[in-house]
Formats: sequence, C-alpha cells, structure tokens
Amino acid sequence: MTSSDPMRLLLSWQAAAREAGDPQADLMALSTTDASGEPRLRNVSMKPIEDHLIGFVTDGRSGKARDIAARPRVAVMFTWMTLRRQVTVRGAAVRMSEERAAREFHRRSRPARLGSWASHQSAPITDRGVLDAAFAAAERRWPEGTPVPVPPHWTGYVIDPAEFEFVQAGRPDRLHDRDRYRLAGDTWVRQVLGS
Repeated sequence: MTSSDPMRLLLSWQAAAREAGDPQADLMALSTTDASGEPRLRNVSMKPIEDHLIGFVTDGRSGKARDIAARPRVAVMFTWMTLRRQVTVRGAAVRMSEERAAREFHRRSRPARLGSWASHQSAPITDRGVLDAAFAAAERRWPEGTPVPVPPHWTGYVIDPAEFEFVQAGRPDRLHDRDRYRLAGDTWVRQVLGS
C-alpha cells in the first residue's frame, strides 16, 4: 500500500474498483457539520480535479452548501466492498470556479440538467407531485433539442486534502492494513496504523 502520493493511490484504487465492475466506484459519502455543530452525511459523486483536489457539484442552496459556508472542514469516504477497500479523506472545501462547475453541469444527462432546475435541493415540499410538476415545467421550457442553461444556483466544491486514511480489509483475523497520510508542509507523511 506504500506510495509517496496518496491522491495517486486513491485514484488507482478507484480505477481498480471500476475495473472490478463496482457500479458506484465514483460515489463518496460526504460529511459536513452545520452551523449548530450537528453532523450530516450524504453520498455525492466525485469529480476528479487536477492539482490533487477532489471535487463534487451541487445546488448552491442545499444543506451541504450551507454547512460548508459555516464550517468548510469536511470528510469524504469511499467504500469499495468488491475489493474490501475504504479511503477516508479530510480537508477544507472551497467553491470551484464557475467555469469548471458549468463544464460539470453540461456533462450531466439531459434529465439531470432539467432536474437541477426543477428542485430546490433540501427545501421542504408538500409531496413528490411538486417535483414532478416542476420537472414537467422545465421540460416545456427547454424542449428536446434546446440547450439547458446552467442554473444560477448551480455550484461545485473542491476539497483540498490534509489527511488520507486507506484501509485494506478482508483478512480472517480482522487485522486489516491501515495507512494514514498527513500533510506536513509540502510532504505527505505516512503512518501505519493498528487495525
């Protein structure tokens, strides 16, 4: 499991999960803390960003966006059960550029782009019918063949990692391999951890 570059190791484990047929190889659980100190957890799709940053996109009005505005320290966890591997990353989340967020928006499927207009993420609604009606309105507004523009509330974040923890499980004695990498200046320092 040794590497001087934990981001490279993370990306290689993620690629191995894809090759193993894991349908959620890009999924990561994102943990934030709201303004009152309550933790929140949800799954988001990782968007790899150059310069060793991890990205994700969202509605800028969402709970996660409000949490990050109040407390930018976050953690994400990748779990690849097919390989019995897990990676946790801790760091600070900052907004990605509007240009990059727009590129990520245009990579989404047409239904997902319309859904970004139809839903105010995390806002209370009376029932599912509200979402369905808003989606139908978005379909009428931008009919097939019409480009769907980037919503004004669309944004993304990048996580600047300060710590990685890699776990390779699957041993019958449950003494799993665990390595932690912490950033010291410009150098990643590796520690082997007890299981």
